[in-house]
Amino acid sequence: MTGPATPGGDFAALASDRRFRLLRTRFRRLATTIVGSFLAWYFLYIALSAFARDFMARPALGHINVALLLGILQFASTFLLAWRYSRYARRKLDPISAQLRDEAAERRAERERQERVLAERRRIENWTPRHRRGSHR
Repeated sequence: MTGPATPGGDFAALASDRRFRLLRTRFRRLATTIVGSFLAWYFLYIALSAFARDFMARPALGHINVALLLGILQFASTFLLAWRYSRYARRKLDPISAQLRDEAAERRAERERQERVLAERRRIENWTPRHRRGSHR
């Protein structure tokens, strides 16, 4: 039987799992896409505000100009991107994550059970009857 696993050993085993690498790849791809699109849209708004003042001052809907409309769309796009992330995570990330977490919990429970059994064995092996402890008195 092997010795007790270390937390670093558990992580090394998890990091080498194909599903964990898939989980990281999917998360990284989604996060990069969402952050990139948000920042591009945000910096476009800033650039238009700084360098295209005439365009931003144009009326879009009655007394609402393009700048205000694009500013409101900034908020809407933030909620849209958050919704997109949560939907993708629920469908593609959470099932794999839950599976890996459950397997890790099962391994930890089995390891703890084995440690309890070994501790009980050591306790029994080290136990000496009372009459043998003080027999020389």
